[in-house]
Amino acid sequence: MTVEKTLSIMSLLACEKAIKQRITIDPCAVNDDDVQLHVGWGADGDFLLGSEVSMASVAGNNPSIRFHFHLFSNDTPQLNQQKIVELAEQHAVKITLYTLDNDYFAQLPTNRLWSSAIYYRFIMAEVMAQTASTMLYLDADVVCQGDIRPLLDFDFNNKVVAAVPERDATWWVHQAEVLGCSALAQGYFNSGVMLINLVTWRSEAVYEYILRLVANPELQAKLTFYDQDLLNLALVDKKIFLDRVYNTQYSLNYELNDAKRKNAMASCVFMHFIGPTKPWHLWAQYPNAQAFQVAKEQSPWKEEPLLQPQSTYQYRYCYKHLIHQKQTLKGYGYFFRYLLRKLLSRR
Repeated sequence: MTVEKTLSIMSLLACEKAIKQRITIDPCAVNDDDVQLHVGWGADGDFLLGSEVSMASVAGNNPSIRFHFHLFSNDTPQLNQQKIVELAEQHAVKITLYTLDNDYFAQLPTNRLWSSAIYYRFIMAEVMAQTASTMLYLDADVVCQGDIRPLLDFDFNNKVVAAVPERDATWWVHQAEVLGCSALAQGYFNSGVMLINLVTWRSEAVYEYILRLVANPELQAKLTFYDQDLLNLALVDKKIFLDRVYNTQYSLNYELNDAKRKNAMASCVFMHFIGPTKPWHLWAQYPNAQAFQVAKEQSPWKEEPLLQPQSTYQYRYCYKHLIHQKQTLKGYGYFFRYLLRKLLSRR
């Protein structure tokens, strides 16, 4: 047995060890041979609602495609499985839920915005590579509002990943300098939407390479976008760029700034709601969040309440947005709660 084969088996065993349980929901008895695209999400906490609505948006906008959805989470018990069943019945899709052991990710860097869930995409690619040749990965804050059929027969040209560029060439140079990898100046991608060639993912032993990268404490100290930096380093010469319609980024906090506010592109295929304010938040109800609002209204989660602020920084954005929306009394109520949390030094 070759060293590469041994490493591949070891990495798969490690991934399987991180999965406590998997449950497949398939009320329409979808035949595996009929599945045209596997789509994966990784989420926890208040991102679960986002991932559920994201699933509904993909299925609802692509009724002619037969899907197998995969949701990886350490908070799977919090899911309302009956609604998952309803979604599977509504769109004739198969859905597999994976419950993860978060201790597996304990040594990886996180912050108040990004939990260990950002690393779930590594495991899902490794696990799904055992049975599928291609997968589409979506962040929980990505909403589909168009046809993704062009991705079904995508020509990877022997590359591992197809993704949308992050920002511009000036920023690529910056990241190349920060991460000490000059080749990144030729292109750096956003990891929120990735079409992954699982055949080359396995043959290039991408997961094992990522594990070696993250084990380097000097490199860990340089990471600013954590999982995204690791993916760009591992796939620096193994990527191909997609059109930006497949990952149109917009921060709902732009609504607070006249210079940054713009009309979200109704023509884009995937809207990616970057930043700390998400469309499932109580204070984020703007016309530019319509893609999420429509998908939620047409999904089994249409009656699910929008999420209240949980952390101090969410209280801060909550009061700012509500006051901006002319909900002055309500906004100042959250402002005083924000001040109280600050005084009590709560995160």
